[in-house]
Formats: sequence, C-alpha cells, structure tokens
Amino acid sequence: MTLKFYEFTGEYYALIKAFSKEEAIAYYKENVCDIDSTVTQVSSPYAWEKIKPHIGELTIEDFLKKRVELLLLSGSLA
Repeated sequence: MTLKFYEFTGEYYALIKAFSKEEAIAYYKENVCDIDSTVTQVSSPYAWEKIKPHIGELTIEDFLKKRVELLLLSGSLA
C-alpha cells in the first residue's frame, strides 16, 4: 500500500499521512477534532513543501516512512 497525504481545512487545519482517506478521517477525528472537516488528497511534493518550514531534523526518508501520522496541525491547537 502507498501512503497518501490529506489536508483538512475545516475548523482545524491538519495535514495527515495515511493509507486511505477513511483512515485519515478516522485519525483526524481521534487525534484532532471530531467535527467533520473538508478533506482533500494532496501530492507528496505539496505536503513536503507545507511541512518543510516547520521541521527540524526530519529527512525526506522519515517523511516517506510507511506509518500513519499527523504532519502539521493548526497553530491554535498545537
């Protein structure tokens, strides 16, 4: 399975890496907010450019590791 990237732009912004849209939504509801949000699949280069200014020692290899995770979260929740 290939990881995909999902951007949530509702009440709380998040960028989540997951294997499917359903998995990303479930992760968002469990870890960010249980309110429905607009979700869009985005490309890996787009996701990398979004998180690049916010990362420390994260490498592209770490970024592409096959695990579901929250990559970026609205500043109001962090």
